[in-house]
Amino acid sequence: MTLRRSVPAPLLFLALFLAPAGVARADAKWDPLRTTIPESVEDLKALQDTVTAVSAKCTPFTVGIQIGFAAGSGVIVSEDGLVLTAGHVAGEPGKKCTIILQDGTSVDAKTLGVNKKMDSGMIKITGKNPDGGKPWPFAEMAKSGDLKKGQWLVSMGHPNGYKKGRPPVARLGPLKSYGDKKSVDISKNFLQTNCTLVGGDSGGPLFDLEGNVIGINSRIGYTLASNIHVPTDTFRTDWDGLVAGETIGKPKVAQVVLGVVFPEDDKLAPKLADVTDDGPAGKAGLKTGDLITKFDKTDVTSVKKIREMLLKYKPGDKVEVTVQRGSETLTLTITLVKRS
Repeated sequence: MTLRRSVPAPLLFLALFLAPAGVARADAKWDPLRTTIPESVEDLKALQDTVTAVSAKCTPFTVGIQIGFAAGSGVIVSEDGLVLTAGHVAGEPGKKCTIILQDGTSVDAKTLGVNKKMDSGMIKITGKNPDGGKPWPFAEMAKSGDLKKGQWLVSMGHPNGYKKGRPPVARLGPLKSYGDKKSVDISKNFLQTNCTLVGGDSGGPLFDLEGNVIGINSRIGYTLASNIHVPTDTFRTDWDGLVAGETIGKPKVAQVVLGVVFPEDDKLAPKLADVTDDGPAGKAGLKTGDLITKFDKTDVTSVKKIREMLLKYKPGDKVEVTVQRGSETLTLTITLVKRS
C-alpha cells in the first residue's frame, strides 16, 4: 500500500471492513517491534499513525539521485552529506551526479565506493545545503541484524524518478525473511519484505517504525510484494572502503608489470615459465626457468607473494630481484613499467 501524510484509502477500507461495535481508543499505540498483524480498528489506527509519523520524519532524509539519464533514490546518513544508495544506482566511483532534495532543489554530488556483490553504494554531496549551508539533516542507522521476521517496516523512494510536488512515496510491509548474515553477496545476504518497489525506488531507504534506516532498496522480487533490500550491517562492514571510493570485492590489480609468465597456481614457487625479451624482466637479464628467491630483498616462496608485493609499486620503480639459475645465484635490478 502507498502511504503519505494523508490516510491511505486501502487502510481505511480495511479498518471499516474489520470495524467492531464501539469507538477505538484515541491513545492506542503501535509497538515498533511488533511482529503480528493488526487485530482491531485500534491496532490499524495506531499503525497508521505510526507510519504517518515515520513518513513525515524521514522525508527530509530521502532524496532523488540523477546520474546521466538514470534516476534512483537514496538517503542522507551524515551531517556532512554521505548518502547511501544501491550499488547499481551509484555505478562506479568518482562520477559526478545530482542529489534532488524534497523541495526539488538540486545539489552537486559525486559517487564514492560500491560493493557490486552486495549492491551497496555511497555518494557524497559536494554542494552546500541551500538552507544557509547548515549541516544536512540525516537518518540514524539501526542494526539490521536485530530485526525479527514479521516486524513492520517502511520503504521510501521516488518511483519512476523524482516528481515535482510529490514527496517521497512510503510503503508499508512486514519483514518476510533475512538471508545469511555472514555472506558478502546480495543473492544470499538480504532483507526481503512486502514493501512494494517499482523502478526509481532503487537505492531508497527501508526504515523501521522508529525512523531508523535498516536497509536500502535493491531490486524487485518475483512478485511486487516480495522485494529485496541491502542490510545496513553490510554497509557498516564496508564503511571505510565505501568512503574511500573503493570498488569492494573487485580483485586489486598491480599498476605495474614484470613482463614474465608465472605458473598458474599462485601457491607454487615463482619459477618463470616465460620471459618477454623486451619486457622489464627481459631487459634486466632474467631468463625463462629462473627461480625468484628474493624480491626487493624479501624472501619469496610463492607466486602469490610476488603478486601481493607488486600492488605497492608504481611505474618507474626499481626492484632488486635475486634468482636461482641452475647452480648460480644472480641479483638483478628490474625497472617496472605501467600495465597497459
